[in-house]
Amino acid sequence: MSLTTYWNKRNFSKTKEPKGRLSRSHDGRRFVVHEHHASVLHFDLRLEIDGVLKSWSLPRGPSLDPGERRLAVQVEDHPVSYATFSGDIPEGEYGAGRSLIWDEGTFTVPRGDDPSEGWQEGKLTFTLRGKKLRGSFTLVKMKGRKQDDKPQWLLIKKDDRFAKAGWRLELEEDDPRFKPDGGRARRPESAPSERKVTHATPDKPISVATFLKRSDELEGDLGLRIGRTAVEVTSLDKLYWAKEKYTKADLIAYYLKVGKLIMPHLKGRPAILKRYPNGTKDEGFFQHDVTSAPELLKTEQLESETGRVLNYAVYTDLASLVYLVNIGTIAQNPWLSPLAHLDRPDHVVFDLDPKGAPFKNVLAVARNARVVLDDLGVTSFVKTSGSTGIHIFVPIKPVYGYDDAAAFAERVATRIAEVDPKISTVARSLAERKKSQVYVDWQQNARGKSAASVYSVRAKPGAPVSAPVTWDEVEREFEIADFTIET
Repeated sequence: MSLTTYWNKRNFSKTKEPKGRLSRSHDGRRFVVHEHHASVLHFDLRLEIDGVLKSWSLPRGPSLDPGERRLAVQVEDHPVSYATFSGDIPEGEYGAGRSLIWDEGTFTVPRGDDPSEGWQEGKLTFTLRGKKLRGSFTLVKMKGRKQDDKPQWLLIKKDDRFAKAGWRLELEEDDPRFKPDGGRARRPESAPSERKVTHATPDKPISVATFLKRSDELEGDLGLRIGRTAVEVTSLDKLYWAKEKYTKADLIAYYLKVGKLIMPHLKGRPAILKRYPNGTKDEGFFQHDVTSAPELLKTEQLESETGRVLNYAVYTDLASLVYLVNIGTIAQNPWLSPLAHLDRPDHVVFDLDPKGAPFKNVLAVARNARVVLDDLGVTSFVKTSGSTGIHIFVPIKPVYGYDDAAAFAERVATRIAEVDPKISTVARSLAERKKSQVYVDWQQNARGKSAASVYSVRAKPGAPVSAPVTWDEVEREFEIADFTIET
């Protein structure tokens, strides 16, 4: 229960959304559904639980049809005062667009049920008393299913006297992106928002050499000249890692130092941004759709893995990388394919994820993976994930589609797990894994997904880096903490 993520995503000097606070009363039972005409038209369901509005994004909106199951993606808690918010969120702000109250009212839960416990356990049953939505509903969290690290739930209408088969959702305000279809509401391909070009001309930019020489003492805002491009860098003395005393300037300095090493792995690829504008003390947020940016940042209108057309940032040069780092993008997460052949990946990735298993088991599974890959006659490279595991990359010619790449990855992952089932598995669900088992994850091999780039910093304690290692080093063993922005 926290509003920190909500606050960090918004500039309250620009948006009229309420800043709010945690409600002292935990007895309220208000609900509201917002119709949100953002870059992607969607609805937001909010239930008052534990002094905040627990919130879910519904791409296709709610339904009174008991035969419908609607995806509900859990988002950050909102203040209770948001229940009365209706208006325009300014361009350039998080969630920019018009947000209207589509329905509102109160809700109850079955006698003896605690909605807080239901939310934590992943199953909420409640009865809505609104103007449009009435009757019993269930929200069920889907195990192991996430979208941009956000848990996915299903919203299901119970078959009671308020249920209406074939019910059709109607908007409060017309939107050309919304078309009813056969009595069912569907979300068609979205019209992308226009990317606004911002103009900032840094005064007397300094050179990269000067920046690196003075990085320990830099503070405030200044211009940085990278090649022929001047990049505005701001709040350089802001602490990004409080315990280690690393500032934003330290992070930018690191990327300037490894620029020639990391850019070949980024150039020409769309980026999935996870931003930490206030450093690692707060939970970051994902940004796929870039609605405003300076001219130095290339964007490309692409269809995401969920079918939405968004303005993706594209890495082009070191200046574009520094701009993204300056807005809080600590880790660099490029697509597995460049713009030149978006539907044909040029490598396959295996993520050895321990989720509590000892790191020595991760190293052992990596060694098993090398044997399997060598037997197949394919070249492989290994790096630390920068978090808790290891990534193995297999270069492939960009002649195969993602379905073929994923099928190959699944077969190989299964063979790797079979070498020593005591310490490895392809079971995605934590409930199906033993504590000693490392998850051989092959499912990132899909269009629109990504993995942390080699040399990328991670938003973890100690400022670890996803570092390239040799297979000999895997044999000798090492620790993730051996590789940081200082080492």
